[in-house]
Amino acid sequence: MVYVIVVCERGEAFTALREISDLGEFKETGFRDVLQGQVEDLETFLEEITKRQSTTISRVIPVEEFFRFKPENLLEILKEKIRILVDRIKEGESFCVRVERRGFKGAISSSELERGLGGYIWQLLKDKYGKPPKVDLTNPDKLISIQTVGGVCGIALIDRRLREKYPVVRVK
Repeated sequence: MVYVIVVCERGEAFTALREISDLGEFKETGFRDVLQGQVEDLETFLEEITKRQSTTISRVIPVEEFFRFKPENLLEILKEKIRILVDRIKEGESFCVRVERRGFKGAISSSELERGLGGYIWQLLKDKYGKPPKVDLTNPDKLISIQTVGGVCGIALIDRRLREKYPVVRVK
């Protein structure tokens, strides 16, 4: 099973939930227009969403792993998880980090997390390959997506090929 976060058009979560209920297991998150789900196969799910031309779904964000956290320990947990993802960034590939926070307003700063984790990854890649890595904030080869939904955080490495093939795969 593969995890996904489905961001719906404003006020369309209930309709979207009905529309995609046959494609996996989905539930509301408690955050407006945000669903969390599991699907058998990510690309099959994305193909079906594309084919159906749903007007209720705004974005789909793949998630490799969910874990619980508290604001005070999020950065340390993310550094641990990111070490594994960095191994999948090849020499010469560009990267960036995107954090979407839902909940903990004032306790977690998305931009501070992005900068801190970006610097951490940059150093890991520099140490690994012996030269400064490429950062591309608009269209990187590898995008590290961090999604918080209350006290749960999802993390994934999303490559450019997937984002280009399926425009519904978008991280802010």
